[in-house]
This record gives sequence, C-alpha cells and structure tokens, in this order.
Amino acid sequence: MFRFLKIKFHKKRGFTLIELLIAIAIIVVLSSLTLANYSTSRMKARDAQRINDLAQIKTALELFYNHNGYYPQSSCGWDCNGYRESYDGSWDSLATDLAPYISPLPKDPINSNNVPWGLGYSYTYGNVGRYTYKPQYDLTALLEDPKNPQRCTVKQWKFYFDSSILWCGSYPGQIYEASTD
Repeated sequence: MFRFLKIKFHKKRGFTLIELLIAIAIIVVLSSLTLANYSTSRMKARDAQRINDLAQIKTALELFYNHNGYYPQSSCGWDCNGYRESYDGSWDSLATDLAPYISPLPKDPINSNNVPWGLGYSYTYGNVGRYTYKPQYDLTALLEDPKNPQRCTVKQWKFYFDSSILWCGSYPGQIYEASTD
C-alpha cells in the first residue's frame, strides 16, 4: 500500500585543491587592492592634516606678528638660516611663543626624526627675517602624495633671501611651504 520513498544519499565531496587555491588567490587579490586603496587614503588624509595644521600655525604666527611687530625668532635668531623642528625641543619653545594664539602647537602626524628636506616627516619653522631681510619666515612639511598639487615642484617657490633661486632646488619635490601665498 504505501510505497516507501527511496532517498538516495550521495556522498558529499569537498572542494578540490585547485578550487581552494583559486578561491584563496581571488581573496588575496581583492584584499591587496583594498589595502592599497586604504593606504593611499591614509596618506592623503595625513597630507590634508599637514596642510591644515600649517594653516593654523600660520594664523597663529600672523596673530603673533600683529601683536608684536615681528615673528618669533628661529633657532639662531633672526636673519639667519636656522629652524625649529617639531621633533625636538625647539618646537616646544615655538609652542611657548605661540601659546596665546594656538594651543597645543600641532606636530606632524608621523613626526619622524628629520627635517622635510632631509626626507623627514616633521614641521619646521625658520629663516625668519626681521632686521636685514623683510619680516618673513619658512613654515614647511614633507608631503607623502607624489601627485599633491601643493608640492614645491608644482608651485615653483623662490627663496625670499634670494628670489633668483628656486626654493625647491635640490630638495625633495614633495615639500610643502605654508608661508608663501
């Protein structure tokens, strides 16, 4: 009367080694593409932060100038080729000078132990004119993105101590100068 249903059980088989290798290869390729995009995004975000930080420092320097009639001195004083760097104690003295106008004084997101023209990710302030040269200064950082339109190889800045010399010159083309307009 009742017929029993015949159910056939097939032996399940797993993935072959080739199928597993192809799946792993696809995952590796997709993750490397995602990681590359993530890395580029982080680099561009750090560059944007550098440009924003230096704009804030520039505003603080202009406020200092409006109040005092001169810019804070560099590590060697005024009218000399000296710098204060964000990776050492000289930056702390600049922070003290600018404390009424900006606090805390920003540092580079990476803040390595070298100046921008030495391929270090740091902020520098210096080359301050006062007596011999007109009141002016350098405020620089090294950008990571080789295509950033704000880098010195694109802007073609010139030294204000000697306007016949291109500022970028032999320095890395990735330097960003915030003090020039």
